[in-house]
Amino acid sequence: MPLSADCPDGRSQLLMFPRRELLQKIASAALLFFVPRSQSVALPLNGRPLPEFNIGDSISVDWTEEFDEGFVEFGEVMGACHRPEDGWVYYINWTHSTSSDDFNYPCFEGEPTTADRLRLVSHG
Repeated sequence: MPLSADCPDGRSQLLMFPRRELLQKIASAALLFFVPRSQSVALPLNGRPLPEFNIGDSISVDWTEEFDEGFVEFGEVMGACHRPEDGWVYYINWTHSTSSDDFNYPCFEGEPTTADRLRLVSHG
């Protein structure tokens, strides 16, 4: 007698899992315990120095416009890349500025910025 004969409306089948799906779920859960987890590497790779800024750091850069007026631009480090010719370069999401053109923010230009132009902003 088929299982659906016990419940003609088929309600009991709503709580059933196909065996293959159940075995796949159990196997995938078991694999999580047997697969070695990657550990974050705190040491520099291939002799590269550690970056001066980390992703998520709040930074600022000073710049002077064409009329010799100085401004400060603030942002957050979104990425970093080591280049042999430049060392570490950083990709910044600019959030605001002391200039009157504050309507241009937030802004991600996608242009790399070298560490010598940046400084870490401490909140406090």
